[in-house]
Amino acid sequence: MYRMYLTAATLSFCTFVGSAQAEVVDSFQIGSGDSTSSLVFQFTNGNQYLYEISYSEPMSGREVFDVIEAAQTGYFVPDIVTYSFGDSLYGLSIGADQDEGFGGGPGGMDYWHYWTKSDESAEWEFSNVGFSDRMLSDGSWDGHVFNSDFAPVPGCATLLAMTGIVSSRRRRR
Repeated sequence: MYRMYLTAATLSFCTFVGSAQAEVVDSFQIGSGDSTSSLVFQFTNGNQYLYEISYSEPMSGREVFDVIEAAQTGYFVPDIVTYSFGDSLYGLSIGADQDEGFGGGPGGMDYWHYWTKSDESAEWEFSNVGFSDRMLSDGSWDGHVFNSDFAPVPGCATLLAMTGIVSSRRRRR
């Protein structure tokens, strides 16, 4: 019964929010090692890409771009500008999705906003350092959202999957 109400509430929420929701278009697992971090890229059109990166050696949020680009040459294409104070993500193409800018559009929002969280259950926080200065840690998440000052938004498919997980955990108790 609880699951039915939770699923109905989630579907109602998804219908209400509609186009404001992002949807995970594709997800990838890249690398090998004892540590794993996740990256979310959310484009203006709401399309999201989820990357799970495994590694053994310490890696910055910037260095992970090189790992993904090497694994997906021609599919994952970042445009990174280097300044004296660090690197900045100017543009990004993943498959058919592409956004670029550095705060020059209406409202100054057309740039890649950088969000981080320590693990999957933590709240997203707007990063106070650039991605070249952030060191990934096991379980950490990085989110890059274009043209919005909101944290990465889970898509309805993600919310429905989480509903199933929550309700199945509740039944086991």
